[in-house]
Amino acid sequence: MINHTIGNASGFGKIAIQIAYYAQSGKNRDGVEMKKAYHYTASATYQKGKISFTPGFDVLSGNDATTIEDEKFDPLYGTPHRHWGYMDYFYVGTGSPAGGLKNPYFKFKYTGNTLTAGIDFHLFSIDEDMKKADGTFIDKNLGNELDFTLNYNMNKFTNIELGYSIMNAKSSMTF
Repeated sequence: MINHTIGNASGFGKIAIQIAYYAQSGKNRDGVEMKKAYHYTASATYQKGKISFTPGFDVLSGNDATTIEDEKFDPLYGTPHRHWGYMDYFYVGTGSPAGGLKNPYFKFKYTGNTLTAGIDFHLFSIDEDMKKADGTFIDKNLGNELDFTLNYNMNKFTNIELGYSIMNAKSSMTF
């Protein structure tokens, strides 16, 4: 993982770049040999004063419909809300979809002295071709998610967080 920050929030603005790559090998949680599973992510946050914008992109490898090898990345220990939206559709309990996951996203955040508000948008799709039982391919578009968050710091010990999320799932989400 590489993190790098340029500038400051009061001048031109601060740009924070994050790039990461993770690989898995060995055996999956069912004891099946895993060939080459990976997760990579890249994001850039621009902050000017109390406002920040973050475009980013995550990819989790998945199994291709044409092979029997396991190449599905498994977030073994969880990443609550860190990646892939606040609704946790793709989390440690369920793992990523069999065909992997692509997640381009955009985040907007306002950070005040006691109040922080954020809006995140995720556009989910599968990474590899997947087939239905009848042999036809599944549409790669899984849907999108919109997350709203509001945090209020009453004092240094008390923080109230409210959130509301909307998932617009496509029919391919069920596969």
